[in-house]
Amino acid sequence: MNHLTDEQLAEWLAGETSRETQAHLNGCAQCQAEARQLKNGISHYTMAMRRRSAQAQQAHLDGTIAPRKALVLHRLRWAGAGVLALVLAAQTAWLMKPRPAPMAPRPIASAPVNPQPAAAMSDDELLEAVNNDLSRDVPLALAPVSAITTARNQIAAASAIAGQGSNQQIENEGEDK
Repeated sequence: MNHLTDEQLAEWLAGETSRETQAHLNGCAQCQAEARQLKNGISHYTMAMRRRSAQAQQAHLDGTIAPRKALVLHRLRWAGAGVLALVLAAQTAWLMKPRPAPMAPRPIASAPVNPQPAAAMSDDELLEAVNNDLSRDVPLALAPVSAITTARNQIAAASAIAGQGSNQQIENEGEDK
């Protein structure tokens, strides 16, 4: 008895068997066992390929998701650096903006000012001007501050005197009662 050839088994697996091949397969235990073994082997191979394919697909997805997170972090870092650069540029521009020139100090009426330049003065006149500057209680540059401080002290003294007068008045009213 002739058994099925490999080509006939392949046709049976593909579903294209003839009646003679099917009849032989139904009657021959050895060909049935060989067909079952071939079918099981192909099933195992198919399952292994599907598992491997799923693992490869998952690895690919993991590989594309992780770089996306890194890309987001990378972009956030660049955005932070850009904001910092803008802040520094704005601060630099603010610091470099032109400011109004300070007002020239006005001479105080009590401080005599010598309008002559030092080169036009004689040695004696220059020495006298320097001695006058040195003998002042307050330097000429601080004279406005001195005037403000003096006025402030006078106001404070006047209000202290007024405060004592009102305190005495309140005490006198309290004694009258």
